[in-house]
Amino acid sequence: MALGNSIAGMRGSGDWDVPDQRPKHWEEEAFRLNAKKGGNAKLVYFLSKLERRAIRDYEFNLFEDREPQMFLTVDGSQTSADTNIEVTTSPEGVTKAGDRWMNERTQEIIYITENPTTGVNTLSNVVRHWGTTAAGLGMNSADKLVWAGSTYGEGTRAPLALSRNPEKVYNYLEIQKETAKLTGSASEMETRPFKNAWARERELALERYVNKVEWAFLFGARDSTTDAEGNRLTSTNGIYRVLTTNVFDYSSTGVNLTDFEDDLEGVFKYGSMEKLWIGGRRTITIATRLASRSSMGTYSLEDVDRKLSYGLRLKRFYTPHGDFVLAPHELMTRSTEFTKWSFLLDPMYLRLYHMRNRYTKWHPDAELPDEDAKKGYYQGELGLGLALQEVHAVFKGMNQYIA
Repeated sequence: MALGNSIAGMRGSGDWDVPDQRPKHWEEEAFRLNAKKGGNAKLVYFLSKLERRAIRDYEFNLFEDREPQMFLTVDGSQTSADTNIEVTTSPEGVTKAGDRWMNERTQEIIYITENPTTGVNTLSNVVRHWGTTAAGLGMNSADKLVWAGSTYGEGTRAPLALSRNPEKVYNYLEIQKETAKLTGSASEMETRPFKNAWARERELALERYVNKVEWAFLFGARDSTTDAEGNRLTSTNGIYRVLTTNVFDYSSTGVNLTDFEDDLEGVFKYGSMEKLWIGGRRTITIATRLASRSSMGTYSLEDVDRKLSYGLRLKRFYTPHGDFVLAPHELMTRSTEFTKWSFLLDPMYLRLYHMRNRYTKWHPDAELPDEDAKKGYYQGELGLGLALQEVHAVFKGMNQYIA
């Protein structure tokens, strides 16, 4: 028989009035807002998997060897009879007697009969309208001349030797530090949800450290100065400060398929046919819409084998010009501006540099002798090496897809 009322004298869970008389349940863990493999710092994660260089000085230099110069630009109008062709830059080291050059606009071919003179921006005594090239064609200022081979007479001596020097770019290492500290008492106490409070503080310090290195490698600015005590103070150049060539801004126009395809020509003009797309999640959304709305499967997405992506869950974005590996960037996504940005990087031309024996390390026992505390810090002297900006690119303002 069911009882309609509580039995007299029986106590319920609401009858304990003394605080903490009823022990509540406490979870022994905290739910992390971001617990993804690779964490927030995707660039640092990938760089840690690539080759890194230990060096012995805080300044490091990279040599860039670009392709031979195969174009010259006409400076001023030239009649069809002119045999001295003015160009905008010195042809010395670019061409020699025996070479042929073709006007891209008219397809006229000229033949070089003399080696260029030092300091003179002129192709002297050229043969105009070489071969079957039609006569009567002049040259306009800014016409482009492109290689058209070379030819030499039978029994002639070796021609002038041409060479070129590599170009130098440089960057600095910077010293990054993050500290963990607890009082002596706090370091011995058990706390919730982290029984080991000291391990928790170390984890938080490492998280701050890695995230700040990430931002420095993306947006840092190179500088060399001294601090208030006269010590050397240097900072590394981030990717954004280096790239000036392939920067595509969709802020005012939105992203439409026509403009996007035009821009891909520049992105894949040099370097590898597969590039790493590190960007805010808004840019990933735009890439997904481009793939889903393109006709005849011109663009498509598929999963990347995790064995090839260091265990990360990534997508490959196929385009007619080349492929991207899409890597959503959590820190950039937190920003209302940078969630609309992506860096398109060629990993072959990226490298992490660090001072010898000063890669990221944990330094314990950093407290003073009379300090009642437990203290340690992470420290590393690191820098980003990025070569040949032409093989990388930046997409900015990717906020809206325009069908």
